[in-house]
Amino acid sequence: MLFGGILRVRLLLFKKRIVSILGILLSVALLTGCQYSSLDEYLELLGMKDSYHDEPADGETYTESTYSDTDSSYESFSDDTKEESDSYSTDPDDYLDESLIAGIEESMPDYDSDEAADDSSVEDGIFFSTYKALTESELNEEMKAARDKAGITNESLDKLKESQQGLYAYERLTNSGKTLYVEILSILQSMAENVPVSTTSSDAIDLVFNYVMLDHPEIFYVDGYKYTNYTVGDEITKVSFSGNYTYSSDEVARRQSLINQAVNECLAGAPSSTDDYYAVKYIYEYLIQNTEYDASNPDNQNICSVFIDKRSVCNGYAKAAQYLLNKLGIQTLLVTGTVNTKKARNVRHAWNIVLCNDLYYHFDATWGDSSYQVGNGESADATKLPAVNYDYLNVTTDEILKNHTISDDIYLPTCGSMNDNYYVREDEYFTTTEMALVKELFDRRYNDGSESVVMKCANKDIYNTFFNQLITERGVFDCMQGDTSTVSYTTFEDTNTIIFWL
Repeated sequence: MLFGGILRVRLLLFKKRIVSILGILLSVALLTGCQYSSLDEYLELLGMKDSYHDEPADGETYTESTYSDTDSSYESFSDDTKEESDSYSTDPDDYLDESLIAGIEESMPDYDSDEAADDSSVEDGIFFSTYKALTESELNEEMKAARDKAGITNESLDKLKESQQGLYAYERLTNSGKTLYVEILSILQSMAENVPVSTTSSDAIDLVFNYVMLDHPEIFYVDGYKYTNYTVGDEITKVSFSGNYTYSSDEVARRQSLINQAVNECLAGAPSSTDDYYAVKYIYEYLIQNTEYDASNPDNQNICSVFIDKRSVCNGYAKAAQYLLNKLGIQTLLVTGTVNTKKARNVRHAWNIVLCNDLYYHFDATWGDSSYQVGNGESADATKLPAVNYDYLNVTTDEILKNHTISDDIYLPTCGSMNDNYYVREDEYFTTTEMALVKELFDRRYNDGSESVVMKCANKDIYNTFFNQLITERGVFDCMQGDTSTVSYTTFEDTNTIIFWL
């Protein structure tokens, strides 16, 4: 909850206005606003199972059938003229590295049962599927040409694997999963069509496509995918993959040029320091100061909305943050989930986790933007909202869970440190109720010409004590300088933050 008011010296009354604090939207790549709670749900509702028509190869006949999933479909092909004997693994370790899952599970936060799925259901929801190495003999000339056009060779895949090392989602996969990952990545990067890949499972494609998109915010021109199943009898023998491309290659190049220009301008102003905190803070402020929250922007699910249009929603903010911070050498993850806003509950949302000075923190630039707050039902005077709200810069998992719910798209590390929290780093974090420390903070802000004094309280008890001392009992006037008889304030109950406007 956010409170705001004006406190007068000679009056016992002050104004309180209760407002719901912030909200946000999520979708992964396509829809206006943020509509879906998980990447799996999003992909199912996208065109990833759209019909794809392939011309029969010589000597093959096809029996077409359509599988309907929501409003999307794919076609299954049957070969009645030759027999095939395919040998492939059904080991669940084909795609997910269980040792990594075990290690990450140990660091997972304890969620309430109604906030997130438990570990067993998360694991059940991750699709284990079949790996199938492709041989020259089973690919017709058209299939071979498609893989060549996508730049897929054994040598290119090995090289691409090397370049993906260290990426969070990629590193969670086994070697089989990594092979499918770099195949899909190569196809998307080359905007190729109908390329055979090393799996016979659509579930594996779902999983690995999700991971590619989680790691690669620069792929702004893809909002789903299509695939084709090749069958012998009831057995799927091959699967070909195609991205669902939203722009032509010429338009992608034009937009990428504009993105590069904006990114270069941004990074030119980035602080030069071995301390990651300053770069993380810079990107947080840059995104907020240079982007307006706007759900009507047709590109709001990708980085074009931020770097070209300067208008976006949560998915655009989060992907742009990931894009910029990755370029600065700071590992940044895309996180999805839900939040409650003044206008709606359980609204889909996206934000980030950043690895700052070797420790993980949640980072939500959208919720830090006052244009988002006003656009989502904030009733307080917009002039009395901070242009940059730092409540969501480098916060813990416990803190973010006060008003965010994390989805189960991918296992995420627990963020448990306050070392690089904004308020800790800026000496605005209160772990005691000493009024002398409040007076020192007011003096510092007067000296540096600030328009406000922001106090972040370590817990609700400290917040309540300061609220009573400074506002109810009007002790704030003892901290102020000059002949001042009125002070405006804004409070965020969810995050235990108080702002006094000088």
